[in-house]
Amino acid sequence: MTIVQISRRGQVTLPAEVRRALALRPGDTLIVRVEEGKVVLEPAAVLPIELYSDERLREEVGEAELRAFRAAWGLDRRG
Repeated sequence: MTIVQISRRGQVTLPAEVRRALALRPGDTLIVRVEEGKVVLEPAAVLPIELYSDERLREEVGEAELRAFRAAWGLDRRG
């Protein structure tokens, strides 16, 4: 067991042995929840997303489908 302190900004530093045991690296994401009066931290699986430009969507689905998508998503530029 290791005791840590909460900083004035609400930050807690995870001890090196905890980071090593969980293979945590700077920039990793954790899920924080309260469970039965305890703070529980666990590594989060973060998956990258790709944001598609109109040009990229046009390559994948074509112009007609792109227009239909934009209209369905409320992104139709007309009007």
